[in-house]
Amino acid sequence: MILVSLFSILVVYPECSSIAFSQNETIPVVKNDSWISARDNLNIAIKLDPTVPVIDEITKILFKVTQLNNSKPYEDLSSRVTITDHDGRLYKFENKLIPIIDGQFSVNYIFPDDGEHRVILQLYKNMTPFTVSSFDLTIPHPTPPSETDKILQPLSDFFNSFT
Repeated sequence: MILVSLFSILVVYPECSSIAFSQNETIPVVKNDSWISARDNLNIAIKLDPTVPVIDEITKILFKVTQLNNSKPYEDLSSRVTITDHDGRLYKFENKLIPIIDGQFSVNYIFPDDGEHRVILQLYKNMTPFTVSSFDLTIPHPTPPSETDKILQPLSDFFNSFT
């Protein structure tokens, strides 16, 4: 009887299956996904891939640097990226300038633990320091799947294979 009820829920309400087995993260990982400087006519946006980083796995951190007045990319910019965490550790990406091409660049990072992190971005124009921005991240603590999730995951995978 229980299996029939579960089957009818998954078949009749397929959108419920994705909700039931998703991580219910309500806290945004990136607290400020855009940094604006009216003085420098600058907008910097950050995006993570995956959007919720997994500890000890690669996360791509993407940046988009545009002008405020017309959304065109800045020319001749480069950057340095530093990441700090709640324990005061620093990670600098080879401590060299990263070129910004067509207003975009990215770095790969493996978050070693959960908690508060800050991405500090230093911009250089023609090798001269231009501006500094920062983005605050909260990396969630990984939660192991519950016993119910472990039991129902094969069934969910089976029905999701039809979409």
